[in-house]
This record gives sequence, structure tokens and C-alpha cells, in this order.
Amino acid sequence: MLWVIARACVQSITIDEADAYLFFAAPHPASHWLASSGNHLLNSLIMRLFTSVFGLSPVTVRMPSLIGAAIYICAMYYLVRLLSRELKLQLPLFICLVYNPFVMDYLVAGRGYCLATAFLAAAIVIAAWSLSPENAPHLRPYKVCSLCSLCAALSFCGTYSFAIVDATALGFIFWWVVRTQRPVRTAKLLAACIFPGLLLTAVLAGSILVDWRNISLAWGAKSLRETFSSVIDASYYQPNPYLLNPPLYAFVSKWHEWLFPLLGIACLWQLIWILLNRSALGDPWSRWRAAFALGICGTLAVSLTIHRLMYRFVHILMPLGRRAVFIAPLCMMAAGVLSAMRAPSRIGSWARRSALAMLCATAVYFVACLRLTYFMEWEYDADAKNLYSVLAWYNHQDCVTEVSANWRYVAALNFYRVYSGREDFLEIPAGPPQVAEYPPGKPIYVVFYPSDRPFIDREKLKVVYHDRVTEAAIAIRPEVESAPCRRPPL
Repeated sequence: MLWVIARACVQSITIDEADAYLFFAAPHPASHWLASSGNHLLNSLIMRLFTSVFGLSPVTVRMPSLIGAAIYICAMYYLVRLLSRELKLQLPLFICLVYNPFVMDYLVAGRGYCLATAFLAAAIVIAAWSLSPENAPHLRPYKVCSLCSLCAALSFCGTYSFAIVDATALGFIFWWVVRTQRPVRTAKLLAACIFPGLLLTAVLAGSILVDWRNISLAWGAKSLRETFSSVIDASYYQPNPYLLNPPLYAFVSKWHEWLFPLLGIACLWQLIWILLNRSALGDPWSRWRAAFALGICGTLAVSLTIHRLMYRFVHILMPLGRRAVFIAPLCMMAAGVLSAMRAPSRIGSWARRSALAMLCATAVYFVACLRLTYFMEWEYDADAKNLYSVLAWYNHQDCVTEVSANWRYVAALNFYRVYSGREDFLEIPAGPPQVAEYPPGKPIYVVFYPSDRPFIDREKLKVVYHDRVTEAAIAIRPEVESAPCRRPPL
């Protein structure tokens, strides 16, 4: 949690975070009720609350995600404590669930994916805790289902792209309660699963859902392979060279691609051996873990199948990248519960040890991937604060008020313009649709150097700032520095 807070304080605001504030959480008008794929309702509501009460800052913009991070981390802590009493499993599993670079990026970024993931995890953990052997005799099934229903609704209001997985998870929770608690009034239990969440969704997002056609579904995957590739690539992205010495960094960078396949093979071996020896797993905790594993794997399989069918028949694209972030914790939950199960034989012991070993290796790799200054999705915005500080200097020193910027930087720079309030820049307009084509005659340009260098050469601009990592650059007309400025610099 301390690392997440540190990142929220240190990292530059990105294009999507800036748009979320400027379009949906700025003080006027009440634009958080607009139907848009960029408007993550619960995120916008909480962001508006904190920026209105405590003022605008990168931390208040990211406060919804920090709240979601606290919920998610607590849920994962209780989950690993439920799954096993062995520290050798608890610690690597907790790290794999929380320190996954893909997941941790969205525990910080000021978007709705963190809240959606956190409340989905909360619903799963509430059900798992309530149905565990030590708590099942005291279970109040209608209360538990109502609480899970509310969590699923809050997850959906975090981001609408979680609708299918939220509904599927709720369906498996209903199945688990019905299977465990007998006798139970099935119709009443189904109503407890549906109506609390439905009512909360109608109150929060009803007006948005009426205009659902305004929510764009044009970004996503066209195959399950593309969906899983985006999740795997983001989860195993880039170890930190500041944490690993050069030889170790080179070794890890070369071989890290084997971690996920080896973890999958180890878990598959464990699963096969458990199925072959399931008659020996008759104690209550083993049955509970088996039901939990079936629920997690079923939630993942059914939700992705529904997405595939929707693409096949309605041409709605499947989850991709951040919209598929729920896959990462669900897969790790499944790996964790399989690793917690014991098959009473030497081969079963070796299968479990191999799964534990790969969880430990994955956990070490995830720790080595800790990053403080950028998100994988928006790495090009990592130095937006520096870009704005250079622009601010030219505004005070040389009276520059007009800026033209590449689309990557427009929203972030406009955010810092509003946040600072000390410069008299005009609002930075949208970036040009054509590469290396900017409005002529502007005194200063913020460009993406690799693609916009022809424009710099053609206009004979002077590059005064260039970051070699993000490739962001600022180019000015040479006469800007020699033109008289009638306003005294601050």
C-alpha cells in the first residue's frame, strides 16, 4: 500500500487520467452522468468528491484507485489466509496477486479498473470466507448473497467492461451457496443475488445505461489468443534495471517468458493428479478448496465464452489489455487454490512442490518488476510533469501562450495547466490527426520525436527538451527566445 501511495504521488498524470478529470470530474457541469466509455462512473464520482473537498492534485485524482487498492489488498490478504496456513504458500501467492505489474498499475492509475477489480475480488472473498468449513455452520445465505450482489454492482459501476465477469461470478456464488446450504429457498436466494445489485446499479448508472448506445465498444480483441496475449505481456512486462544488477537483468530479461508456461504446466500437473486421487480428498477443507477452484475456473471460462459468442454473433469486441485485467487475479487465484491442495502420494507431493516453486519464481520476478515512475499502458506520458515545467518557464520568461502538442500529451498538459493555475496558456487544442503535421506559426510544439522529426527539420525548429526514454520533445521557433516579453517574469 505504501508503494502504491508513493507511485500516486510521484508519477505524472497520463492522458486517460487527465481526460477522466477534465471531462467527467471537473467541478462544472455534472458531467459524471454522461454515457461514455471513458466515464467510469464510480471513479468519476469519488474523484469529483475528493478534488472538490481537498483540491486538485495527482493524489486526489487517483484517490478512487487508492481506495480500491486498499480493498483489493485486504481481500487478497484474507484470501491467502483462507487458502492455506503455510507461509511458504501464503507469501508468494499474495505477491503474485498484488505485485503483478499489470494489476499494480491499475491499483494506482486514476481510472475505474481498480475499483472494478477490487469489488469483484471482494465479492469472491466474502463468499469464500462465508462458505469456509469454519464459518459455513453460521452462514446467513441471503445476507451473504445480498452483499456479494452489491459488490458486483459496484464493480460494474467501476467499469462497464466487467459486466460479464461480474454476472458470471455472482452466478457461481449462487451455485456455491445452493450446493453448500441445504435446505434453502432457491427463489429467495436468487432474488438476494439479483435485486440488491440491480437496485444499486439502477440508482447509480440507470441514466447512463438508458443511453448505452453512446458507450463505444470499438476497442478490444478479435480472438481469445489476443486477449490472453495482452494480459500475459502486461503481467510479465519489463524487470526494473535499478533493482537487478546488469548480468542478472540480462538473464531475467532473456528467460522470463518461460515463467508463465512453466507455472501453467505445474498447475496442470497438480490438477491432473488431484483429479486422479480425488477420492482421498474427502475432508471439509479439501471439498471447500475444490468448490472454490471450480468456481474461479468456471467464472473465467464462462465469462470468456460469453465474450467470444458476443463477438461471433453481435460483433462486440472481446476484452483487451486493461479491460481484461480481471483475468490476471482470477488465474492466480486458481493457481493458488491448486497449490494449496494436497494429493496423498509421492508424485502428488512433487506436483505440489513444482507448483509452489513456480509461484515463488513468479513472485520474485514480479518484485523485480516494481516501478515507480510510469505505467506500461502510458509510458510515453512518464515525463509529462517535466514537459509542463519547461512550457511554464517559456510562458513566464518569453510570454509564450500558445502551444501545439502531439495527441499523447494534450490531455496531461491541459491537466497541469489547470492544476498549476499560474500560467496564462490558452487551452491546448487536440493534436493533429496526421503524423508530423502541426498547425504552422505556433511558437512552441510538444512532439513525439521519432515520428515528428521531419516536421522539426522542415520548420527549422530548435529542440530545447528531449527525453531519450519516452521520446517526448519540446521544439521552439528560434525567434521565441529573442522576442521581447512585456510581462515581467515570475
